[in-house]
Amino acid sequence: MSVKKIEIKGSYNKTGRLLGESHKYILKSIEEKVIKNIKIEKEKIKRYDEFLKKFSLLGEEIEGYCNGADIKFENLLKLKFGSFKILKNSCTSLFLSSKFFVENVPICLKIRDQFPLPQYICKKQNEDKIPYFFSGSISDIGYGFFIKENGLVGINNTGSFLKEEFVNEYGIDDCDVMRVVAEYGNKIDEVIEIIKKMLKDKIIGYTGKRRGMIFLFSEKENVIYIEMNSFNLNFKKIENKFGFTNDFLLPESKNWIKYVETEGAKSSIIRKKRLEEILTENKKFYLDNLIKISRDLKYYPYSICRDTKLMPVRTVSVFIAFLFENPVLWICLGNPYVSPFFPFFVKGNKIIENFINGDISNNLDIIFKKKQFNDDKYFNNIIKFEKTLNNKFNKIQNLDEKNIEIQKDVYNFIKEINESLYNT
Repeated sequence: MSVKKIEIKGSYNKTGRLLGESHKYILKSIEEKVIKNIKIEKEKIKRYDEFLKKFSLLGEEIEGYCNGADIKFENLLKLKFGSFKILKNSCTSLFLSSKFFVENVPICLKIRDQFPLPQYICKKQNEDKIPYFFSGSISDIGYGFFIKENGLVGINNTGSFLKEEFVNEYGIDDCDVMRVVAEYGNKIDEVIEIIKKMLKDKIIGYTGKRRGMIFLFSEKENVIYIEMNSFNLNFKKIENKFGFTNDFLLPESKNWIKYVETEGAKSSIIRKKRLEEILTENKKFYLDNLIKISRDLKYYPYSICRDTKLMPVRTVSVFIAFLFENPVLWICLGNPYVSPFFPFFVKGNKIIENFINGDISNNLDIIFKKKQFNDDKYFNNIIKFEKTLNNKFNKIQNLDEKNIEIQKDVYNFIKEINESLYNT
């Protein structure tokens, strides 16, 4: 099988252009179909320009991205900020210190729930910067998760609904905050200072539906949990095990909250309850039960693993970071009940293009629409396949070869499933 392997590295303009070229097909198809129906305030474009001027390297990268994707900057912002209903809410995350994992390293897990936009993964190295792995949704130039080669992890969740006085209408969202932190912060102390500076400069906005932001940043055993609105932040150090969904938990944040009854708000409370049950039920964790957490269906449809029969969003990706000296990820780029997890060694740089350009995510979305939670035979095949991947990953010594060979196996597995669905 011939696959195209991509390495995203070089100047900011170059890395942006390479990524834009990978996303071009999807972005152009979205642009042609929906841009004409999306309206965006000129003030938002102006304010975003001002934001990029404060972080000139990111401005260079986004300029390269637009050139590579052959999309106008204004149209890219329409996709990001436009009036169409792309909801950004309902993620589930947890941290476990090393004493709760059988291999004695800290773990961070993020379960991302969202409208099923194409998800992608990428690894890049800008000049004179620590290389890092990240993920996001194509059409959003921010990140949903990142991990640097030095072990710094960033996770974001949507927070509680905010009272009007805590909302900056023209500020940037949580995924953009993650993008800035990933580029400029190498340690947690630096991350806190970067976010404080952004708050001081009044460039922080809100997530979908005027909600606040939640972040978890981890470097080995030093872990900080953050709750934010457009103008304030509260944070606490986490030392043991800690799970959270989409509601502010810190007492200092309670006066920011506007209480709104929605299915998503109800779901967040129930998922948090389920996380607490899981953390209590398990004294020790290992890979298999961490994956099971992401597939947990108790309290369906308000379960940790979700579809869109009732909820406006569904589970679209999962990342489990094992903070060994050389960090390892287990990645799922679709709904985890119908999508395989696969290992990725963070210090390996090359990624098969299909994982970057949204192709894998789109194919997994097709599988989900066919299978959903109803095919036990297929689900058992996924579990067997994951065990095979783990054994193969452990045997291969070369880092880049590890990652590429595993990606090839995942690509072929998903391709064969889709071909069989098409034939039937």
